[in-house]
Amino acid sequence: MNPTNLLRVDFNPAQVLLSFLLAFALSFLWATVYRKTHSGIAYARSFYLTVILMAPAVAMIMMAIGSNVALSLGLVGSLSIVRFRTVIKDAKDMLFLFVAIGIGLACGANAWMIGVIGTAVIGLVTVLVTKIGYDRVGSSDYILVFRSEQREPWTQIPADAQKLISWKQLRSATDIDSGSEFEYTYSVRLAPKVSPESVVSGLSNGKIRQVTVIAPENHLDL
Repeated sequence: MNPTNLLRVDFNPAQVLLSFLLAFALSFLWATVYRKTHSGIAYARSFYLTVILMAPAVAMIMMAIGSNVALSLGLVGSLSIVRFRTVIKDAKDMLFLFVAIGIGLACGANAWMIGVIGTAVIGLVTVLVTKIGYDRVGSSDYILVFRSEQREPWTQIPADAQKLISWKQLRSATDIDSGSEFEYTYSVRLAPKVSPESVVSGLSNGKIRQVTVIAPENHLDL
C-alpha cells in the first residue's frame, strides 16, 4: 500500500465550489430565520454570524475528510484537544446551531437536495410556530409583585379587584421588615380584556402597596 494514498483526497473543483455556495446560501437563509424569529430585546449578532459561517466550515471539513480514515481520526483527535467554553443560554439557539451543522454536513457530502429540503421544511415550521405563538407564554400571563402587612394579603383585596385576575399562584413571600411587612410575588393570568394598568390601580389600596405587574421576557419579542 502506498502511504501517500492515506492523505490523498480526490475532489472536483466545480463540485467543491457549488457545495460552498450552496452552504453559504442555505446558512444565510437559516440565519435570517433566526433573526426574524428570535425572542428577546435584540438578537446576538455574533451568533447570527456564527450560524452563517458554521455550514460552510462544516462543509469544508466534510469535503476534506471524504472517506479518508486517517483524516477523520485526525479530526477526532483535534476536537478532543479543543475545549469549547461558550455557553448557549437559549435552548432554541442550540437548534439553530445544530441545523447549521446539518446544512454543512449535507452540502459537504454532496447531498444537496437533502440540505435544500431540510432547510426549507425546518425553516417554514420554525416561522409558523413562532408566528402562531405556540412557543410563547399566554399573552395575558404576568408576574404580580406587591407589598402588604398582612400574612394573607389576598383577603384584603376587594372582590371587584380580584375579578381582574382569572388565575394566580404564589411564587414567593419575603419578609421585608422583621415580620411587619412582606413582599409577595404571584404568577397571574389576567381576565379577558383586562390591562396591567387596570390591575395596578384596582389592587392598590391602603393595605396593598407598591403593586407592580411585570411582563415575561416572551412578551418583549421584536
